[in-house]
Amino acid sequence: MATETHERDFGRDEESLRGRLSGFVNDHVLAITLGPALLVIVVIFVYPVSFLLYQSVFLTFPGIDTRFIGIGNYVTMFESAEFWSYFRHTLVYSTGSLLISMTSGLVIALGINHVQRRWLRNVYSTVLMFAWAIPIAVVALIWRWILQGNEFGLLNLLLVTTGLVADPVAWLANGDRAMLLVMLVDAWARMPFAMVVFLAGLQSIPRHLYDATRVDGATTLQAFRAVTIPRLRPYFAIVGLITWMFAFRAFAIIFPMTRGGPGQRTTVLSIHIYRTGMVNFNFGYAAAVAVFLVGVTVLVAVFYVTQIIGGIDE
Repeated sequence: MATETHERDFGRDEESLRGRLSGFVNDHVLAITLGPALLVIVVIFVYPVSFLLYQSVFLTFPGIDTRFIGIGNYVTMFESAEFWSYFRHTLVYSTGSLLISMTSGLVIALGINHVQRRWLRNVYSTVLMFAWAIPIAVVALIWRWILQGNEFGLLNLLLVTTGLVADPVAWLANGDRAMLLVMLVDAWARMPFAMVVFLAGLQSIPRHLYDATRVDGATTLQAFRAVTIPRLRPYFAIVGLITWMFAFRAFAIIFPMTRGGPGQRTTVLSIHIYRTGMVNFNFGYAAAVAVFLVGVTVLVAVFYVTQIIGGIDE
């Protein structure tokens, strides 16, 4: 009995020692492997944001001594009707781009998922990915040429040649139409990402779930609501967060296409920051607006990850 007890105690001590060693090694390996990634985050995010915070509390113009004004830039920003107008434009633009890209990506993913031949599905997916491979600024220049308001614009050339319109249409000259068009272009550029994510989600759904709904007499729409949508919830969360974050901070689509016009109708916060800081050289106020833009993005991301994605995991 004594021998058995001693062997059990020795076994527990050995397991405990092994567990401590394993934990020590894992912790240090994680620290080593995560170290470079954390360093990159500090360099490309923490330091620039810290510098923005620092600069936002100063009145800074080239050739003028920098003067500390505390929250003066933020007070000016929040009291500015112009700022809130640009903020509304940003919300409309980012939300519209999100809804259009997510809806179109889901529809295309559903269509590709129903293609029987695997090689043909791959061909369709690859072709659609070309839009995602093109740099955003190049996408904007291509669509600016397509939507030119003279006879040299591709869309006007087609419409005039086919007799659908008598004279070229100034597509980007109307404020509401210009906002809709830049949203569509942004959504067009981001749609392939949504399509790929949704297609991966659709292909991960077990086939027997659809077979069960068919046995129960469910229609295609009922099966879509009962099986497809619930199973795609994590993918909706991923697409929603990433697409909205990029659209909310978008600059490279709107600026080449409209420069924020006509008037200020398509001016969003990123363009407002550019004009204030790089054109008017009011770096302190531009930094304050940039801090607000980053802050909203981070808050939405944190809420989304903790409440939406966290709720899905549970």
